[in-house]
Amino acid sequence: MKKNLFYLFALICSMSLFTACSDDDETPGNSGVVGEVVGDYKGLMDVYYEPNVEIAKGMQQKITIKKSSDTSIGLELKNFVITVGGAPITIGDLAIDNCPLKVEGDKYSFTGNADLDLVVGKCAVSVEGAINGEDIELIIKVNVNNDLMKVRVEYKGKKMTGNESSEALIKEFKFDSDIIAEQPIINEDKTITFKVAETATDDDLKALKPIITISENATVTPESGVAQDFSGNKVVIYKVTSEDGTTVTEYKVSARKSSDALITSFVFENNPIVAEQPVINEDNTITFKVKASATADDLKALVPTITYSHKATIAPESGVAQDFSDNKKVIYTVTSEDGTVIKEYQVFVSGTVENKEVYDFEEWFPGVEGQEPEMTFYEPKGWASSNAGAHFLKASKLADSYVIMQTNDAHSGKTAAKILSIDTKGKDLFLAKAPKVTTGSLFLGSFIVDLTNTLNSTKFGIPCPEKPISLRGWYKYVPGDVYYVVNTKPYKDNCHKAVIDETKVDEFMISVVLYETADYDQIDWSDCLTGTDEVENNIYTSSRIAAIGQLTGGAQADWKKFELPLEWKKQYDVNKKYRMTIACSSSKDGDKFWGAPGSTLTVDDFELIKE
Repeated sequence: MKKNLFYLFALICSMSLFTACSDDDETPGNSGVVGEVVGDYKGLMDVYYEPNVEIAKGMQQKITIKKSSDTSIGLELKNFVITVGGAPITIGDLAIDNCPLKVEGDKYSFTGNADLDLVVGKCAVSVEGAINGEDIELIIKVNVNNDLMKVRVEYKGKKMTGNESSEALIKEFKFDSDIIAEQPIINEDKTITFKVAETATDDDLKALKPIITISENATVTPESGVAQDFSGNKVVIYKVTSEDGTTVTEYKVSARKSSDALITSFVFENNPIVAEQPVINEDNTITFKVKASATADDLKALVPTITYSHKATIAPESGVAQDFSDNKKVIYTVTSEDGTVIKEYQVFVSGTVENKEVYDFEEWFPGVEGQEPEMTFYEPKGWASSNAGAHFLKASKLADSYVIMQTNDAHSGKTAAKILSIDTKGKDLFLAKAPKVTTGSLFLGSFIVDLTNTLNSTKFGIPCPEKPISLRGWYKYVPGDVYYVVNTKPYKDNCHKAVIDETKVDEFMISVVLYETADYDQIDWSDCLTGTDEVENNIYTSSRIAAIGQLTGGAQADWKKFELPLEWKKQYDVNKKYRMTIACSSSKDGDKFWGAPGSTLTVDDFELIKE
């Protein structure tokens, strides 16, 4: 979901390299010169939005220059892979042939261009290269739909001698840390193991910085001196690439605590009666809370999932049902790998709580990490947003900001969620229409970009195994100054033709919807209701809706509390599968592309009350 736009540009970059070189007449007198430039080159490649917005930078790439004729050369890239936003994108083997080589003193140059019909539209592509001694430079430019988008690829490398080493080994791996009991051992099976002190905590293991010595002129990823997380028996994989790029050796590095006898995690996974997951206390008790509605029968068959010290043993075992009814205490015994340490833990219910799901908007994570700070957007933990759509508009210079942002103007805690309606110019982009008004939408579900039907991008709803009753929370709202409407249907095809309606003032909407589903598609989210105008697939009109609650309103300068009960359209059935969404919109008619740029809805401290 997060990288659709980047994948689009990766495709543009890859396709551009298939262009034929210039049809200019071959420069006479080049015979014999071609052989001087033939060989392998190794260097770094950068990819940009024009003029200087980085998509990816510093990617290692090997290029082979071959002889096509006495006066022309060919280029070949094998196993071409670029990395965008931390994800590798494999392009494959690329080749360019018959590029006339021009001689300018000690410098050789070649060019090429072509007009291509790609999935993004008509593209004017140009390739320009220069070889000066051992150095090579390439610039590839892609112009989409007459300046709608521009991409530039830059490459700099050096000619390889042919004597580069193919060795790719870790020679030494060590830590300069007081928590290391025994320094790492490099084993024949390419595993590296080490021991840490019994007093080492997970936080200690999350910040270990290895010092690594590798084969001469080879490279290692992750790099030496960079902190890695070895907590919880994690295995960190290091890859060493030889100088000539032909050998890649993988090492698996992990810590072990041979004398530890600790329970590090104790949880009841996907159990609806557990209100607060177990807490491991300093006195070796483990306590948890259940819902007030939990019965004795519910508590007689609770199945814990337990994580404990590496190679230790535990009794009773993880995954075996236990009886926690009537204040019973279940004793768990952990024995260390070497048998020298035995610890007992008492596990019991410590109380009951109201059955509710809390959304405090305190934790935010990158949705897309752009090379430039202004191209990175964030989303609150567990939520999806229309920021991915705004990202496309921002990259196309049709938007000045994202539509969902973190704000420290919070009802409680440190942060809240700010939802905006923004001006996105109103343009016909051929593949899609850029609306005049783009409404911010924050919701439970997933956002999968659909350029041909932007309303279909919002996949509303997450699996909901319990019956929701109502939604509580706090909000503030400031409507924008100028309200726009789209008067021609279908709205999605005419969203760029909005006009001012001076009779309207913008309003927000907060909704809760529970609907039936046959199954949960967690890959494509194909079973979800969306914002489309198709009645049966729309989140507010489908016959699959079991319950719905909607809150709308206008200007509200100060924080205001609300409670939104669900109205039931169908009887709740415990044997059916349901999806549930909470959706917050800065313009209630945003699905029609109506609204006022500048409208701002701020929300905080949501509580979904369940039966």
